[in-house]
Amino acid sequence: MSRKFTVRHEMGCTPDQFWERVHNNPAFNQELYVEKLEYQYELLESDPATGKRRAHIVPKVNAPLALRKALGDTVAFDEQGQLTGEGDARAYSFDIIPGVMPSKIKIGGTMTCPPSENGKCYRVVDFEVGCSIFGIGGLFEKFVSKEVEARYEDSAAFTNEFLKTHYS
Repeated sequence: MSRKFTVRHEMGCTPDQFWERVHNNPAFNQELYVEKLEYQYELLESDPATGKRRAHIVPKVNAPLALRKALGDTVAFDEQGQLTGEGDARAYSFDIIPGVMPSKIKIGGTMTCPPSENGKCYRVVDFEVGCSIFGIGGLFEKFVSKEVEARYEDSAAFTNEFLKTHYS
């Protein structure tokens, strides 16, 4: 089993501006992950020519006790992604590789930025979260899905504020 869900937020920029000013911008990632979310964040690879990106992230997470007992108190993961396509057809597909039990935990998705009205776009991310660890799989999927949705809600407001502050 796995859990699938989509997050969708309007961004205050065009699709081209989103990919340039947000997705491919190390300063944005530093402000979002380190300053806003207070995560440990290290960009390991970012190649705009090939679209490949890899980052190591250690988020602050208050997981349920059952998950902490099974997986440990510290959460860390690598995001490995690939940006493909051109113009409005661009898509960033990614896999999250957890620091523990990567063969039992699968998290990934695809982000697109279709245009909206008034020169803006939507950041649309389709996620899939799966966990095949006996006894905690469903709890893990539900918890991670809820956390991801909440962090993307926070990041949408932050992203729009970042765009206003740095590009208006």
